Amino acid sequence: MKNFFLLLILVFCALKITAQEECFIVKGRIFSNDSLTAIPNVDIVSELSRYGTTSNRDGWFLIKSKQIDTLWISCVGFDRQRVSIYRDSILDKELIIRLIRSDIMLDSVDIYPWPDYETFKQEIINMPWRKPFFVPGVSKEGYEKIINQEPVREPKASSINPISLIYNRFNKRERFKRKLQRNRKKFNREMERIGADSLMIP
Repeated sequence: MKNFFLLLILVFCALKITAQEECFIVKGRIFSNDSLTAIPNVDIVSELSRYGTTSNRDGWFLIKSKQIDTLWISCVGFDRQRVSIYRDSILDKELIIRLIRSDIMLDSVDIYPWPDYETFKQEIINMPWRKPFFVPGVSKEGYEKIINQEPVREPKASSINPISLIYNRFNKRERFKRKLQRNRKKFNREMERIGADSLMIP
């Protein structure tokens, strides 16, 4: 008789352990803590079941979890969060998780602009220059000849194609270039009128 009760207790314990090892589906949604905005692409990992998933564009997710488990929630721009899972407490309910935005303090940056165009131009002109590097096997005279030679220009065409002329006149790039020229002239006239010649665009 004692053996029967002992066997019965062992069977109940085994059933209880088996029930605890079973997984169930957890449905949830993830929001930002400072608003009601759903967060997509959040990584959710179950600590015991070892299952993982990602929230969709509306913040929803489904994941397999143990009866008693822990979910690790992580997303770029938010603090990592740990959520404890108990089946009896969330059964037939939707798990709502709110993530806290992580604050990243950046060091201050000081920006020092040039006072005017002339100072900037003089600084560029007065920059130290490096001595020329001569390639072994090339004489200095040949090097200077290459450096100082006049650029080769294409000869002007004797006749103009009317289609090319119309295209060059009305294509998008040429129209944009003419617009920039008009804006530069207008800006320079305004700077000349108010006496700010140093701000004029050359």
